This record gives sequence, structure tokens and C-alpha cells, in this order.
Amino acid sequence: MGRVVMLIRVMPVDSEVDLDGLAERIKKGLPSGFKLVSTSKEPIGFGMESLIVGISVPEEEGVTDRLEEYLRSIEGVGEVQVEALGRE
Repeated sequence: MGRVVMLIRVMPVDSEVDLDGLAERIKKGLPSGFKLVSTSKEPIGFGMESLIVGISVPEEEGVTDRLEEYLRSIEGVGEVQVEALGRE
């Protein structure tokens, strides 16, 4: 079975959220078979930044929904948006 890397924009609930801490919480709780491969910050305006995470996932049905559900369950996450995906 192949693997896919998903680039996901994670918007914090407010500007007080520590994005480095948020990235660490994302990494520590990833479901089995998921792997954090990259993180970066991107300014979005008004002093806020979003977190762009690259996560390697198995290429299977329903994986996007599982990943989005997981990310939304993390404290400090406001919105989650898939920006891109591609084969590993």
C-alpha cells in the first residue's frame, strides 16, 4: 500500500496559542501509521500565524477524515484545512 503526504493548514483558536507547543501535541498523539514529516509557520495577518504541517499517511479510504478529526480534537486548534497532497 502506498503513502501520501498531506499538507494541512492548522489555524489556532487565537493569537495566544504557542504554535511550537501545538506542533509537539500534534506529533505526540498522531494515530498509528501517521507520521509528522514537516512543520512551518505562516503569517495570516493581524499578528496571527498558522501552522502548516506535513503528515505522511497510508493511502486508504477515509484517512483524510480521520486526520482532520484528530487535529480538530487537539486543544488550541481552531480550523483545519487540507492545502495539498501528493504521493510520497
